[in-house]
Amino acid sequence: MFEPVVYPETVVEIIRILYFSGKLRTSGDLQLALAKRGVDVETRTIRYHLTNLESAMIVKRFGNRGVMLTDFGVDEAKALLVFDRVGDLAMETERLSLECEYTPSSRKGSIMVNTLLVDEARTEEALETLLVAARSGVIVSSRLGVLRPGQRMWNYEIPRGKNALIGVSSRNYDVLLHQLRIPTETSATFLLRVEEGKPKGIVDIISHAGTTLSPGELLIRGKYTSVLDAAEQGGGLVTAAIKTFPSAYFDEVKERMDGLDAALFAGPLELKAQIPHAYQLSYRDRNKGYMIVYGGANFLAPLIERNIAEKLSISHGLYPVERMLPVEEVKSTFFARSGAGEA
Repeated sequence: MFEPVVYPETVVEIIRILYFSGKLRTSGDLQLALAKRGVDVETRTIRYHLTNLESAMIVKRFGNRGVMLTDFGVDEAKALLVFDRVGDLAMETERLSLECEYTPSSRKGSIMVNTLLVDEARTEEALETLLVAARSGVIVSSRLGVLRPGQRMWNYEIPRGKNALIGVSSRNYDVLLHQLRIPTETSATFLLRVEEGKPKGIVDIISHAGTTLSPGELLIRGKYTSVLDAAEQGGGLVTAAIKTFPSAYFDEVKERMDGLDAALFAGPLELKAQIPHAYQLSYRDRNKGYMIVYGGANFLAPLIERNIAEKLSISHGLYPVERMLPVEEVKSTFFARSGAGEA
């Protein structure tokens, strides 16, 4: 049996708090959070542990503002907390969902987003490719945000030489229904075959139970998709998901979906009050309504398909919806700033 690295209990809890909060935390913040978990320690003990974690390059200090996990620290936390992250709704995704501020009435606030890192030298090529993807009918939204080197989002700092492209996550459909206290579940993600611009059938399917990775992320990073072919030629493989909810809430779900901002959310492909037998994955699907939605990461998938970028993260963080613009505007604004020498 392999022997994983063993940390003291207090250190494990510190790493857990830093990972699931995704924010700067001072020694005082950590002391309060630890107390809620039944771990009572003095701040000097916490500072001692943070010094050791900093030496191990697991955390990074930001002066008196506190500490955050480094990229290595995030990877270490994922391995250390792997069983906390298993299931239909991983804990980090649940945490982010609770912090979403966007509502259909305000059309302002933060939403859940997907991110994709692109070399600075290939950013223009990436945006040109996304202009093509934006014209397809297989995406949730063509709104885009950009983060530059040194900027942060949740547990992640954009590294030197990279830009982060930010796209709308389909997880927001769940968030919008949860605001109405309607329980939802994404039971599966699948590859959907598109012909002549229309969905024709499910090719492969991945259940969300028992995984720590987004199935959509696996399908796209594994290059099973051909979203750009669907955009350019009308045919290809794209990701989609089945989201379920109690049948009794169908009218409320339909009203919320009908009231979506079309510029931000394309809405479901299919929405019905009863799951057909062909889509039922278990006995739990009886008496449930469902909707089929395109995967939000379809918009960014062509950049992986064309080897322009590699590191995709789905439902990775929160981003202000007011800063997400059509690709054309992002492209002109981005390079205008670059030309002016702004960072």
